[in-house]
Amino acid sequence: MKTKISASILPRLQDVLFLSIFLAVLALGQRMINMDGDLPRHLLTGKLILQTGTIPTTELFVYPYEGRVYVSHEWLADIVFYLIYNYVGLAGIVILSAILLASTFSLLYASLASRLDIRIPVLFLVAWGAATTSLHWITRPHLFSMLLLAVWLVLTDRLARGEKIPLWYFPVIMVIWSNFHGEFIAGILVTAAYAAGWTWDYLFDREKIKLETGRRIWFGLLFSALASLINPAGFRPWIAMFSFVKSIYLMSRMYEANSPDFHQPQFLVLLGLLAFSIVLLSVKADKLSKGQAFLLAGFSAMSLMAARNIHLYGVVAPFVLSETTGAIAGSGLIEPLENILRRIENRLKGVVWPVITVLAIGAILIGGKAGPTYSFSPSFFPVDAVRWLESHPQEGRMFNNLDWGGYIAFYLWPQQTIFADSMADVTGELTQKFETVVTLADGWEEILGKYQVQLVIMPEDSELVRQLESQADWQVIYADSTTVILQRR
Repeated sequence: MKTKISASILPRLQDVLFLSIFLAVLALGQRMINMDGDLPRHLLTGKLILQTGTIPTTELFVYPYEGRVYVSHEWLADIVFYLIYNYVGLAGIVILSAILLASTFSLLYASLASRLDIRIPVLFLVAWGAATTSLHWITRPHLFSMLLLAVWLVLTDRLARGEKIPLWYFPVIMVIWSNFHGEFIAGILVTAAYAAGWTWDYLFDREKIKLETGRRIWFGLLFSALASLINPAGFRPWIAMFSFVKSIYLMSRMYEANSPDFHQPQFLVLLGLLAFSIVLLSVKADKLSKGQAFLLAGFSAMSLMAARNIHLYGVVAPFVLSETTGAIAGSGLIEPLENILRRIENRLKGVVWPVITVLAIGAILIGGKAGPTYSFSPSFFPVDAVRWLESHPQEGRMFNNLDWGGYIAFYLWPQQTIFADSMADVTGELTQKFETVVTLADGWEEILGKYQVQLVIMPEDSELVRQLESQADWQVIYADSTTVILQRR
């Protein structure tokens, strides 16, 4: 009896990994909420969908784009975020983020350790991948994509190995994914890499391939691509994504769209993983299938092209590189420990630790009894200024800081629409106008006049604030350490 009880409550390595990432996310939660301005916009969209029972198809919050076609490809995530926020506040969103991230990497580890019967090297690589993705630990819908990508990798790899994975899994997951986040295309790319690998073997090494496996991979790719169209906007999410990526102006202005700068310390963990992958592949490249080689090469290239892809690479790289670690696990230093862990973990059955930890810590945080508190920070968002506007409503259109747009709209819409936010512009047109005004470039006053701007809400140290303060037709009606609001006389 005692043996059975202990086997059900002792943590496995995957439980330790889950708990480590879960607690790390909770510790970073306040930062994650206040790293960009997207979350309030997601909350507002989710609130609107639940209140109206419809998914918006045109822009409603940003008045220069009002009435334009808007692709709500994250509408399911918006609903989930708002429901959690409405019932348990920002603490619930941080807890959800912690569960998604911890589940992503514990799933990768569990799948790899079970299939390869290797633990320590796999744990090392998966933990390294998690650390690499921490650059993008932000409370946004891409966290759903990370978990779905992990699930997709496991299933597609099993399919490529000839296992009888039901093909209907792929279109069903893709329908869910394409309504949660625009990075569903990562799943398409994963399956395309395995399809390309099978085709390579078919053309150049036909003895290794099975026609049935290739047929199932290609059908899985086709069914998944078609399933990605089952969303309120049909094929428009594909068009919106490619339009966004093709906008040279937007790409040049977005920090995360630029290639990682390895002179900055936050990118060294990525550089280290890329370098280590070269070492592993130079020694054990024969351990990878052609599909895995295409997969790793593709996502490595994506991470080097744009920092916004690093979180995808951090999921894919450990999954592929773990194939090369058999010799490491069998080395004199690690093999005895591997044998001990194998004997111990074969007797451990429970998932008690993750479940109890999530429930206990979640109850404490949501109840506000102890631990960190989570809020929109007045040092990043115009918290006090928006509170003042709620109690002192002002007439007229507003020009606002781009990163504050979602926050302002969340609290003041529909009484007040905004000039810009961090999500509405996928062509660069509006961002160019915003930049023209805030940098006082030629034509900035004409833009304010064209849109009949009566209010300006900007950071207190902005050039625009200083310029307007010096003009007789503008007056300051509110100021604090973060924000200044000016009104046209």
